[in-house]
Amino acid sequence: MKTFCGIMDLYPPVSQNSYELICRRVNAASKNVAIQSMKKAADEEVVAVNSTDITVSGDGTWKTRGHTSQIGVCTVIGADTGKVIDVEVLSKACKGCSRWKGPRVGSAFKKWHARHSQVCTKNHIGSSGKMEGDGMVKLFQRSESERGVRYLNYIGDGDSSTFLSISACHPYGENVPLSKVECVGHVQKRMGSRLRKLKKKCGSKKLYDKKTISGKGRLTDNIIDQLSVFYGNAIRQHSNSVKDMRNAVWAIYFHMRSTDNEPLHSFCPAGETSWCKYNQAVSKGTAETFHHKNSLPPAVMDAIKPIFNSLSHPELLNRCLGAYTQNTNESLNSVIWQICPKISGSGRRIAEIAVYESVVRFNEGRLGRLDIMKELELCISNNAISSHKKADIRRIKQGDRRAQQNTIEKRRERRRAKALVDSKLSKKEGLTYEAGGF
Repeated sequence: MKTFCGIMDLYPPVSQNSYELICRRVNAASKNVAIQSMKKAADEEVVAVNSTDITVSGDGTWKTRGHTSQIGVCTVIGADTGKVIDVEVLSKACKGCSRWKGPRVGSAFKKWHARHSQVCTKNHIGSSGKMEGDGMVKLFQRSESERGVRYLNYIGDGDSSTFLSISACHPYGENVPLSKVECVGHVQKRMGSRLRKLKKKCGSKKLYDKKTISGKGRLTDNIIDQLSVFYGNAIRQHSNSVKDMRNAVWAIYFHMRSTDNEPLHSFCPAGETSWCKYNQAVSKGTAETFHHKNSLPPAVMDAIKPIFNSLSHPELLNRCLGAYTQNTNESLNSVIWQICPKISGSGRRIAEIAVYESVVRFNEGRLGRLDIMKELELCISNNAISSHKKADIRRIKQGDRRAQQNTIEKRRERRRAKALVDSKLSKKEGLTYEAGGF
């Protein structure tokens, strides 16, 4: 920046000390506004459920991709209001600490450490992957004192040991149990990942019908995607009953196994409005002329049956009651890294500014940014108010449009079409890339 200003005959940029002072002030202002917004969100959640014992979705996200990031963020969002209740930014690095080159003993180090500890940005010791667990423990431990609520039901993704860490610390005492609620979106992905793993494991191995598990009319990528979507829909559409949920999952299995000689549609919903074409034909009295088109061979169905057994276990489905998701956490993560891009380096203070502004924007809309400006004692013009109002209106309209069923179906259709094209290209081109494979 100094070089650029010099070439362009401009005044030199702000000094590093001034820049850090500005960042600290913006950090403090955005933090104050965000805390007030999160306390308000906690109160709204209490009103929504009429209890201080609430259900929250928690998630961790990292500044850089992969579990080597120096900075991580943990977020807790109310399940009913969808608003952010608490956040924690963790950092395992500090530039100031690295500047001390001498031995970390003696009076000189103690004097330096006493001064530096007040501004040190390092607040996590351990691996990057452990940030989510440690951050969530902090959020749970301070929930009663700072938010006046208890997070008794935790919506998690099952990708990490976060819930085990939370349970082990007994944030509300040993006599107050916590319950884990599965994110339906992540549970749905298990169907796809396990089927793909099975397909890869079987490879060119022949099943008992002397054919491989994959190929035309068998377990293709397109069929795997369909089964994953059907499985997710079975959970979402029967989210109030484990029994109905389980029946709906097995309806998928037997529906895909059905043939003209052996129709297995007893689990499928009956009536003319059923998604099952065979049961529609039964209700219309045309079952005798019905022809099954997309059935999978018995050998393939027998191979994937253990996966259906595992993913229809009552213990798993019981944790899916309510059909909760972590979509709100993922949306918040997206906003955070829009403000503080992953491709650019930054420290904990900049990450905190991004997190706090994201919280305010997420809870209050774009107009919430004006509260941060007020906290900074900045002048707010009518143009600023108008532009932020318009931005909120555009966002709401866009959200409503994307939430329409026909729009959702079009997006799904585009994804399926793209996946089908990719699958055909991969099959046509063969193996083109594999680590150490050539």
